[in-house]
Amino acid sequence: MSSVEDRPVASPVAVAPTPHEWESLCAPDAHRDASLVDVIIPVYTGYDQTLRCIYSALASKQATPFNVLVVNDCSPDPALSGSLRNLAGDGLIELHELPTNLGFVGACNFGMTLHPERDVLLLNSDTEVHNDWLDRLRATACRGDRTATVTPLSNNATICSYPRFVENNIVPLELADAELDALAARVNAGVEVDIPTGVGFCMYIRRACLDELGLFDVEAFGRGYGEENDLCCRARARGWRNVLAADVFVRHYGGVSFGSMKPERELKAVATVERRHPGYLRLVQRFIADDPVRPYRERLDCARLRCRAQSGSILFVLHAWGGGTEHHVDDLRELLARQGVSSLVCKVDPQLSSRVWIADPSVPETPNLCFDVLRDIDRFLDAVRALHIRHIHLHSLAGYVPEASDFFQKVCEKAQVRYDVTVHDYMAACPRINLIDRSGLYCGEPDLGSCEHCIATDSSPFGKPSVWHWRDRYARLFGGARKVFVPDPDVQRRMERFFPGVEFELRRHPELRSVTLMRRRATARRSAPSVRIALLGALGPHKGSALLEQVATAARQQGSPVSFVVVGYTDRDDRLRQLGVEITGRYPREEGPRRLAMANADFVWLSSVWPETYAYTLSVAFIARVYPVAFDMGALGTRIREACWGLLLPLDLMLDPAALARTLVEVRPRAASAAFPGGVQTYAEGDFLQSYYQLPVLQSAA
Repeated sequence: MSSVEDRPVASPVAVAPTPHEWESLCAPDAHRDASLVDVIIPVYTGYDQTLRCIYSALASKQATPFNVLVVNDCSPDPALSGSLRNLAGDGLIELHELPTNLGFVGACNFGMTLHPERDVLLLNSDTEVHNDWLDRLRATACRGDRTATVTPLSNNATICSYPRFVENNIVPLELADAELDALAARVNAGVEVDIPTGVGFCMYIRRACLDELGLFDVEAFGRGYGEENDLCCRARARGWRNVLAADVFVRHYGGVSFGSMKPERELKAVATVERRHPGYLRLVQRFIADDPVRPYRERLDCARLRCRAQSGSILFVLHAWGGGTEHHVDDLRELLARQGVSSLVCKVDPQLSSRVWIADPSVPETPNLCFDVLRDIDRFLDAVRALHIRHIHLHSLAGYVPEASDFFQKVCEKAQVRYDVTVHDYMAACPRINLIDRSGLYCGEPDLGSCEHCIATDSSPFGKPSVWHWRDRYARLFGGARKVFVPDPDVQRRMERFFPGVEFELRRHPELRSVTLMRRRATARRSAPSVRIALLGALGPHKGSALLEQVATAARQQGSPVSFVVVGYTDRDDRLRQLGVEITGRYPREEGPRRLAMANADFVWLSSVWPETYAYTLSVAFIARVYPVAFDMGALGTRIREACWGLLLPLDLMLDPAALARTLVEVRPRAASAAFPGGVQTYAEGDFLQSYYQLPVLQSAA
């Protein structure tokens, strides 16, 4: 599997061919008078773009006899004009130099009149073509007797744009344009879609259509924009078709000829077309709303992802909130990649809880793999099969519609793909996710009736669902899983109480340690006895931000010799700063141990007020060798106790910030021994699929 780094990518800027590239070209084998198609390139400015365009047309070998016909529309660039004359002198192009500037429309009309027996392919001078592009466009044009125009896919072609529809796609992809064109030729072979209008950057026009309708209307459209829309409208009115060839991709750099005048010209052109052809805009808007090209953009997205996953992939399903869940998935994906196993991610749209996206974070721009879990199960199934997904690993459905659990279970059943689930929080048992009630603290896991009252009274991120029904839905999800992983024995015990019929399998989170265990920095001498306490990460209420505010307030009132530094950020930075709390701000994940060590704290207080299921912040403390202090619950309690290093506080201190402030001042941290292992789980990297998943190979279930 090749990496993104060693694959060619499309250049965002056209570059003129080198002398060596020109020397590699030969004059066309066939005589020009035997050509079936004139590739007409009107030229005005844009030295690099124009020469790259001409070169690409000449270098792409076709079965179709064609002639590159360049119309120099009185270019003001002498270097460009000279280069065109050289190409004509070498027999590579047919060149016509206009004595006065006719504008784009006039130049096109001039070119289309030169050989009235031939079809024409109008090609903007700021385009680049590849492979047998013309053969495929001509095949589409000739497939139906009444096909008037054919337009390919492009990065910048409004209704023919890829990967994002009706956008100028400027983000470079992970593969070169020639590769993308070849993919389109393979996955969309012979596909054509009726469109309301062709797009003039690259448009094949049948001569029979021109004979019936005439040329572009120079008087109405002047120097350019709208002329092709008008022609297409006239063609449609006479029973001709305008189609998209979804099996061709052509690069369009865009806007070379008109520059800053382009938006004004476009607006005027649209108004003119609508005036001449009432209903045109409505037709285009309906086409955009229906988007019949989407399935073929989706095929291309799938094909690009499959280039990295020939032997099958694992699909990770998670929320869009970042944090520890995404940290864990990133580590799993990296460990699998080291074994040569590819993976994809499925995330919920933060703006619409029923919409999900499949992507590979290392492959930019695959926006067409977007699905509605309430309506698109068949499309999602098609994508699972097309992407060679052999296993699905569900991590979190936070932010999804409640029906998502049944959706993924049904997808796996229909696709005959097994799935695992990893428990990262308590959302399966409680719609409030973290077992925190209206007090803002751990609820103590009361009986079902109390849980129903809590949700009915105080709601949740998912509204006010019935708790028993909520748990029943997740019991079905767990029951259909191959394995349900939990990262800590404490999580296992709690989940077994909520779901007594489910077997939960302990599987510690593997961690990729980009740093070795650090030597503990010596604490700087302070002018007066004081305690400096660090907190780490992104602190919201469930991570103890509200409790920190209460403790800092109590410490100030007590006159305690204590200071707090948040290595990270909180949901209440301004209020905390007013209390003297230092906030260092966001940091890259790999920087955590170093940033914590640099905080020069006596110890780190892991202030979570719910039973954490793992806590990567504790791993950071272990790696940085900063003494950890936490409440005695959840994975923090388990891991600190197993490490035999750190301090666990009684839970009742959560309810008494003043007593907690006094307790923290009295903490006496111990230094980690030289032999301290760091409390981080590792697995056999060379065979991670077996050591972690216990899967010898990726394959669909029978």
